[in-house]
Amino acid sequence: MIGRKSLSHKSGSMEVISSRLKRSKGEVSSTTISKEGQDIKEMNSFLEIISLTDKSEAAKRNIRMENTYKMTPDKLFKPHEVEKVAERILKDSLGDSEYDALQCRSLSETLSSKILEEIQSLGYKRYKMVCVVSIGSLKNKPGMQFGSRCLWNKDTDYFISVKYSNASLFAVAMVYGLYFD
Repeated sequence: MIGRKSLSHKSGSMEVISSRLKRSKGEVSSTTISKEGQDIKEMNSFLEIISLTDKSEAAKRNIRMENTYKMTPDKLFKPHEVEKVAERILKDSLGDSEYDALQCRSLSETLSSKILEEIQSLGYKRYKMVCVVSIGSLKNKPGMQFGSRCLWNKDTDYFISVKYSNASLFAVAMVYGLYFD
């Protein structure tokens, strides 16, 4: 290895990392540590180092927005609207799908993203939305209970829970709408 220090040189590894991270201001830079010519990034992506040392452009301009002092939203969270959206997306996406344990994680993330996108289009400004979708198998008739506890404002914050099942699987979508003042 010419001109490149590896992890075996413990004292020099921090110098290599810091030299790679020194870039022009405002630029995000990343690097991976190499070991004997192999790129560790391919084996373990958690070893990637990202430096966000400089402030963003908005922070540099130091823009101060005036407080609105709004304690209630312009449009209240309507659980029945959100429930219809979640039911439709679960029904359309899952239909007569078969349960596959390997695909459930990515499928639940995808469904959660779809539900959130659709809800955002309903115009709930100043609401933080959280959506959790769980998918499981109906094989051997499992018993499941979902529970949650929240500390919120009873006048502005809401949640909905939607269940869907077919012959092979079940899905539960929980959406929380929290007013952000």
